[in-house]
Amino acid sequence: MQLVRSQEILQARRPQVGLQGLRHHPPPRSRTQMNLAYKPEVPTWDKYSRCEEMYSIRNPLRIEIQAKCVPGTLVYQIRPSYVTDFRSGPSIVNPLIPKIGDIKLALAWLIHDVNYHGFLSKKLADRLLLEMLEHAGMGAVKRNAVYYAVKFFAGSHYNTLEEDQGDIYNRNKTLVRLQWLDQNGMTLKRFNGRTITENAFR
Repeated sequence: MQLVRSQEILQARRPQVGLQGLRHHPPPRSRTQMNLAYKPEVPTWDKYSRCEEMYSIRNPLRIEIQAKCVPGTLVYQIRPSYVTDFRSGPSIVNPLIPKIGDIKLALAWLIHDVNYHGFLSKKLADRLLLEMLEHAGMGAVKRNAVYYAVKFFAGSHYNTLEEDQGDIYNRNKTLVRLQWLDQNGMTLKRFNGRTITENAFR
């Protein structure tokens, strides 16, 4: 199955074969826009049976991100049954800032949830969210309101990978793998949530 790519990736020059035979398109040296690739073409999720405000990812997800705030490429692999609430916060703001939204917006909320398990630092997680919201087409006022809300008020929701985050979130961590690649496709860092979690709670 081919990765679904943003228009920037489709128009990038000189594609190269990258990780596991997938086609990666490196950005220009001075990156000005985000590149986002994901598969399957239509990610799906179900209501989580234990909480009506949360959702369970139905199919395996692979998400590749190139962003201004993070050098190189982030490659996320998220296994089925990962649980997310997408955008946290009161439902009263849903008409202005959707809880889920379209695919790009949903992926922005999802990746922020993943990163708050400790896969990225809080600072990078929040900056990446801001870029992904812009890439999803959210206006400057709204996306900056979200960014400053998580920057100043979401600290209690951020954890490191080794911390005990409770049953649901400890299990979530075991369903995620992250590779951080440099511009040549070489691995800078690799995080296997299952291995890290198992080692932390021995």
